[in-house]
Amino acid sequence: MKLLRRMNKSNNRKNSGFTLVELVIVMAIMGILGLAVAGFIGTSTKQYKYASKDVDLQYEAQLTMNQIGDLIIDAQKGVKYEPATVAAPVEVASAAPEAGYIATASAEEESSEEASSEETSSDSKLIIYNKDCTYNIIYRPSEHKIYLRKDTLDPATGAVKADGQGKESLMAENVTGFTTDLSEAESKNSVGIVVDFKAGDKKYTSKQNFTMRNKVPTGADVEYVAPAEPEGIRIYYKGKDVTNGTVYYEMKKTNNNLKFTDKILGGKYDATKATWSVSAKNEDVDDQGKKKGDVYNIFIKSTTITQFEVYVQSDENKDLTAKVTVNVAHPINILHCDADKHFNLGQTHQLFIDEGELKNSSLNGKYQIKDFVWHMEVESVSSTGATEHKGDISFRMGDDGKLIYGPEGNGEPDGIFKFSSNEIAGETGAQGKLDDPKYKNYLNYYILGYNKEMHITLGNDFLTGEKLNISVWLGLEDMPEFKSNTITFYTYRETE
Repeated sequence: MKLLRRMNKSNNRKNSGFTLVELVIVMAIMGILGLAVAGFIGTSTKQYKYASKDVDLQYEAQLTMNQIGDLIIDAQKGVKYEPATVAAPVEVASAAPEAGYIATASAEEESSEEASSEETSSDSKLIIYNKDCTYNIIYRPSEHKIYLRKDTLDPATGAVKADGQGKESLMAENVTGFTTDLSEAESKNSVGIVVDFKAGDKKYTSKQNFTMRNKVPTGADVEYVAPAEPEGIRIYYKGKDVTNGTVYYEMKKTNNNLKFTDKILGGKYDATKATWSVSAKNEDVDDQGKKKGDVYNIFIKSTTITQFEVYVQSDENKDLTAKVTVNVAHPINILHCDADKHFNLGQTHQLFIDEGELKNSSLNGKYQIKDFVWHMEVESVSSTGATEHKGDISFRMGDDGKLIYGPEGNGEPDGIFKFSSNEIAGETGAQGKLDDPKYKNYLNYYILGYNKEMHITLGNDFLTGEKLNISVWLGLEDMPEFKSNTITFYTYRETE
């Protein structure tokens, strides 16, 4: 019996649970730990938010300073600062804080800033003058933002054109102050900028000096001055200024006419009141006695002249003179083609040296067909007329039947050029094998007849631009100035 009683007591102790006091104690401990963890997480989150605000303000400040600095550095005609009519609050527009200074504003400071910002309604403006436009950096306190506006100027008056005022674009926000220091602008070419930012209870002041590349006038009274047009007389040929330069002209069979025009800069003298002259003899170059005016037409009659000069002089100011040198090339028409000048993809054209023309030329007895160097230039042109790719190559066939590449051009062919040898393509080059990967992306050329003929085949996938110009001519290694007539083919991309 005693043994049974002991066993019952032992079982009762094993089946007993936690008491109410124990549960209360455990819950209290867990609550304290939970509050501690929650407080730690809340503090970390708050610190992260503060740090994030700091980073955002610093990033915005740096980006704004970079944009303003780029405009100041490239100022061409002047820099002008127009402060607001009502000064911004000292505590937010002061230049005293060091760059990168961050502080937490008190409630009293915050309310003072808000009240003061409401009083400041006018804009302050930094104006950067360039040759044909102004950049206006506008600080608008009522919006706490900085805007950028580009205005186009009238070169004649220096004023903004009637339709020249641009649209404002946002440069920065969260701005509470913007000041410009021009005190060292003229002495050291330095402009100081201070921008104050504020987001929530965080403030950031960015202060930086920028050095201008050009020495320009500054201050409240600076105005745009239109650049004076230089004085002088200029000669133009085909729309290009060739004054004191050289014009290269290749003689044609007929109508060897050159047209020059003049322009007198500065606006003081009339370009039509000018006299022209030429250094060549009348039997070589004829102007038909028309030497007055702003247009000068001459006709080259000589088959041997290689150079002459054209002069122009203002009738109103004899000191205004100009000249241009004309170099004349007399190509020998020994290069011929088997077809028209249009070149379709997949088509083969044959060019050859005319032995009869060679015998009738001044080169007869001096050079043979094998002495000529083939030159080929390929130009890919876009739909806008811009050159997308341009390559050239020069070569001739040696006595052993192999090509010898000259010093001019790209040398050994690569890229868009591909030489089609007998072993690869047979006597007709790439013709008939246009879909072969070896040929379809290339301009294929082949020399035969011991340098007498060249066959050109365009691969089906060769054309990359809207238009392709292929020019071929002949030269001589020991006579660099020699150039035969040029044959040019044109290929256009087909459009649906």
